[in-house]
Amino acid sequence: MHGYVILTSSIISGCGFLLYQLHSKWPTLGKHRVLYFSNSSGILRESLSKRGVRVITGLGKYFRQVDKNRNGFLSQAAFKEALKVFHLEVPEGDLESLWLILDDSKRDKVDYREFTRAVFGEMNEYRKAFVRKAYMKLDFNKTGSVPMVDIRKCYCAKKHPLVLAGKATEEEIKSSFLETLGESCSNPNEVSYSEFEDYYEGLSIGIMDDDDFVNILRNPWGI
Repeated sequence: MHGYVILTSSIISGCGFLLYQLHSKWPTLGKHRVLYFSNSSGILRESLSKRGVRVITGLGKYFRQVDKNRNGFLSQAAFKEALKVFHLEVPEGDLESLWLILDDSKRDKVDYREFTRAVFGEMNEYRKAFVRKAYMKLDFNKTGSVPMVDIRKCYCAKKHPLVLAGKATEEEIKSSFLETLGESCSNPNEVSYSEFEDYYEGLSIGIMDDDDFVNILRNPWGI
């Protein structure tokens, strides 16, 4: 493998711009010098399909807690520890290759939101627009955070599929949502935009159709 840069499909699907960065930094490599590994992304997305929300929100909270400098950057050792804590397996070679691309300053520090997007993928802009719309409706004063009591007041579970099917009550769905969201917040009494986005980023992993995802936002928030 000497002389090759390994680029996993998880990186390609999650952050297409990384491929551009790769060729920008090492234009002499040529396309035939870049290897694509198809297994990592599939393994991670399959393992996350049923626990994506808790993993993504949990990782976000974990990263913010260990980021003592509050600058959004963490070391490779911190990322490896996080993957262990959340029982996520990324092949060592793939992780090293990802790090080679993301750590362009060679300071052994990488933006943890960029790392998360590269490993797990990212919501497309269409979905993000509706997440922003929902949050802006909640944060009408543009303070950058929303009290949890306001989240509770505004969230409506009346049209949730499990409620419509008679398998859960509105209060059960609302309580489950608030519990999961609250666990991901640094301050359990308020929700920042990044924490709100993390919740829907995790939810997005298991929903293939854009319209299905958008309806999940439209119904409870009335947007």
